[in-house]
This record gives sequence, structure tokens and C-alpha cells, in this order.
Amino acid sequence: MKILQINSHYDQGGAARIVACIHRQLLADGQESYVAYGRGQKAAEGTEGTCRFNTVPEVLLSAACSRFFGKNGWYNRLATRRLLAYIDQVKPDVLHLHALHGYYLNFPMLFQYINGRGIPCVWTFHDCYAFTGNCGYFFDCEKWKTGCGDCPYRRNYPASQWFDRSRELWRQKRELFTQGRKVIVTPSRWLTEQARQSFFGSYPCITIHNGIDTKQTFFPRDRRSCREKYGFGRDEKLVLGIAVGYRDERKGAKYIIQLARDLGNTARLILIGWNKENDAMLVGSDGKKAENILTIPNTADTQMLAEYYSLADVFVIPSLAENYATTTLEAMACGTPVVGFDVGGIPEQLAGGRGIVVEAGNQAQFDAAVRSVLAGEAGLMGRQALAAVIREENDTERMTREYERIYRELIYP
Repeated sequence: MKILQINSHYDQGGAARIVACIHRQLLADGQESYVAYGRGQKAAEGTEGTCRFNTVPEVLLSAACSRFFGKNGWYNRLATRRLLAYIDQVKPDVLHLHALHGYYLNFPMLFQYINGRGIPCVWTFHDCYAFTGNCGYFFDCEKWKTGCGDCPYRRNYPASQWFDRSRELWRQKRELFTQGRKVIVTPSRWLTEQARQSFFGSYPCITIHNGIDTKQTFFPRDRRSCREKYGFGRDEKLVLGIAVGYRDERKGAKYIIQLARDLGNTARLILIGWNKENDAMLVGSDGKKAENILTIPNTADTQMLAEYYSLADVFVIPSLAENYATTTLEAMACGTPVVGFDVGGIPEQLAGGRGIVVEAGNQAQFDAAVRSVLAGEAGLMGRQALAAVIREENDTERMTREYERIYRELIYP
């Protein structure tokens, strides 16, 4: 089989790491695998079968046009021509689409090409963008079921600052996206159900849980050794969060920062992926900075991430909308339980004693759940048992086998 995946990034962030995992596993299985991506860091030297087809100025120009005119996915003509030339070169049996938003594609050009040539597609939804007028997450709005318009979240990513094009975009997406042979995949049962209620409802919509590398990367390290390595006390109570994208209110930064204030000197909060531009968030109404928060810049070092997951007592994910968070899987694979809000696929991930879900936006419940884990009173799985469950259910090999089955069904109907 010859498979070409398309995504915004490669091996950089949640969905991009899933793409990289599938690519590496397909190669290991003896398949021909390729990845085309539009932005972000270039794949590491020696990584075979990858192609970045956009330039930074092109992405920035597209983002500016999208935000001003409100039509994300209708620019990037030159970059998309490069992508189409790459597809012509590879001649894949199946195109595997992932996150297509991100200011790097021209949707009409791509889908007219796909539809005109009858290329079968697997499309993995990592959020809700494919079937809404514009937003990645619709929160409490259900206009996407009937046609969008008068969008309450048009300033959310991918933002439109001036014009509401959500009704027009919804119709154009429906026309472009619902042609040809496709299988829709989502990582969570929650998102699969949303997809079935959308204009993709006539297509097969199935769930394949995200997989991560539980053999070489995300597995429990010795907690004491990791704490010594990074300068933490053996008996310190440590709470870990991933701070990438904290300027987006959806990520719930205010809840995790308030948690640190509420815990005071009883625990320390570590935030990895911190952007210095967000330092003002750490200053309270009293003008004082929370002293128990340690911020660490973003890192591509997955071994370091695994060590931090392993040394923490609890991982927290305060997102107000989420699909099936890769960071949550990574933390649990390292033996660390999770506390999060009851949104999207998070309850699925934390079921069966893997973590605690509380009412979205309820600070008191969020604080109480974290305190119960820190005190050892939550009644959750032990570290090794938790890691074993994730190895069994969310390993890269298992995920890729399920995708390979779908590829074959599309190639040999």
C-alpha cells in the first residue's frame, strides 16, 4: 500500500505526533508511507518520506487574509499547487487527511483535485472544524447541524475579525467535502457521534483511539531519579500541566493558575510549553505573582516530557472543549493520573479509575479533585496498572493496524 498523509505540522503537537506515529509504524510494517505538511519545523534530518510544501511568509499572509476576510482555506494557491504536484509524484493509493485548517491550504483546489481523480480518503477529525462553518469547537452552539450563520465564536481560532462568513463556508465545505469515497475517523466516541449528526452522516464514521509510543518514549520512569535530575524534592507535591496555546480561552489557563493559588504552599505547579508573552496571566488581582508556579518553555524533547510526566503526582487538563487529548494519554502512559473537565472525549479517557472528571469550569470541584489525588484519597489505579492499560489500549501499533484495515477496505472494496 502507498499512503500519503496531509496535516498542518509533522511531529510537533498532538495531532502532528499522531501523524508521525502512523508514518513510522507504516514504514516499520513495510508499507510505502509519505507525509505532506504545511508549516512548523522541518522533519528531523534523515526522516524519510516527508515534504513541507509551504513557506513561512505564505502561512503568515494566508493567516492575515483569513482573519481579515473571514475565509480560512481559500488562499495558499501556490503552496497548494506544490502539494498537488507532490501527490502526482507519489501517486498514493489512499490519502489520509488530518487537520486541514491552519492557514496552509486552498480547500477548493485540493478537493477539486481529489474529487476529480476519485482518490479514496481517510479523514481523521482532530476537532470539529470540518463540519462547522468555521470554528474548531462549537461549545454550546448547534447551528452547524443546520447551516451556521451569525456565529457566536467567529473570533475563536481560526478567527475572523471583521466578517461572519460561517453560513457561506458551511455550504461550500458541504459541497467540497462530501464527494467521493471517504471514511471518517475520530479519536473519541463523542466526536464520532457529532460527525454522524453533521453533513458527513452518509459516510462511515468510526472511532479509532489515538495511539502513542508506549515502548520507546512514554512509559513510567523512576520517580525519585527524575525528581533528583530536575531538582525537585522527594516528598514534594507536584502538579503538571501543558501550557501550549494558553492564549486561547478554550485551554482553560485561568483554572490551572487559580488552582496554583488555591493550593498555595502545599503543592508546586509545573507548566511546560510556557510562552513568556503570557507572564501577565501569573499576576493576580493583588498584583502578586503566584510563587508556586514553575514555567518551562516548549520543548520537542519527548524523553524530557516523559520524565516530567513520570515525576508528577497528577496531570491536569482544564480545557473547556477537547477531543481526545494526546497529552492525557502521554501522562497516563507514564503512570500519572489525570484530572480534567467533563468535555468532549476527556471522560472516555479517564474512565475506569484512570483519573477524575469534574464539571467544566467548576473551580471548587477541580481543586478538590486535585487535592484528593495529591492526598492519595482518590481511589485511582496505581502507576504500573495505569501505564499497562494505556499500553494495551493506546499503543501506536494497535492504532496503525486499525488504520491499515481501513486503507485495505478502500483499496480493495
